[in-house]
Amino acid sequence: MTRFSLLAATLFLVVGLLGTAPAQAQTDFRLGPRLGADFGDADVLFIGADARIDTPALPVTINPTFDVYFIDPGSLVSISGNALFSFGVVNQVFDPYAGGGLGVYRFGFENAGSSTDIGLNFIFGAEFEVGSLQPFAEAQVSPVFTENTATLFSLKGGVLFDL
Repeated sequence: MTRFSLLAATLFLVVGLLGTAPAQAQTDFRLGPRLGADFGDADVLFIGADARIDTPALPVTINPTFDVYFIDPGSLVSISGNALFSFGVVNQVFDPYAGGGLGVYRFGFENAGSSTDIGLNFIFGAEFEVGSLQPFAEAQVSPVFTENTATLFSLKGGVLFDL
């Protein structure tokens, strides 16, 4: 089983287990699109999806993500599993958080082949309260352990919807 398949299976297992929590344990699931730009070694735009899973059983928010980077010529796709810790600032405008996790990065180049690599994620951001919408903005640093370690530094934002 490839590292990419292993991480995807783990993320689906975690989502499945949290979704079967008892009714009194009110699990909150939010999902939405995101858009960002990398200013590290990739230096490109990307689009993706962001999920947030909150459950009273955990002190952190589970944050699976999926991104597609617009690299020419070639491709970069990432799947990550992160844990986000809210600082609990008493504020009606925004909720800052920090977190970290693991990512699987699939690089594909027309003439140089492809590789699947593991990386770490370090995230700092905030969710905003705007009526029923929940926009967010964050910065992420991800050292990816390739033959020559690559570093992704991205700024991104998106909107989360309650499901």
